[in-house]
Amino acid sequence: MTNLETGAICYEIAKFDASISTFYLVHNAIGQNVIDALGDDAQRERILKETMNMDKIVSFGLTEPEYGSDATSLKTSATKVDGGWILNGKKRWIGNGTFADYIIVWARNTSDNNNI
Repeated sequence: MTNLETGAICYEIAKFDASISTFYLVHNAIGQNVIDALGDDAQRERILKETMNMDKIVSFGLTEPEYGSDATSLKTSATKVDGGWILNGKKRWIGNGTFADYIIVWARNTSDNNNI
């Protein structure tokens, strides 16, 4: 769907229940779009297939206690290690975080010049 179509759906859902609209935005507009735009081919194939019909749910962790949702001020770091990543930092208000199967965590990559 286009951004306009997604926005129109969220507007209509929010008329009934703002929390369901927020769930929809986090899962579809923020979560799946980030995976589609920034994930590798294997992640897009696996995760988007599982989340398109909501067999699995996506969450989104950007906000930090000290800086809110200002992505340019992120302090959380991610360091690549054998078998995965080590995350260091604090997050707040992770949309869908209490029940999601996939959590997107915005962090600075210590192996890539601290790029986000």
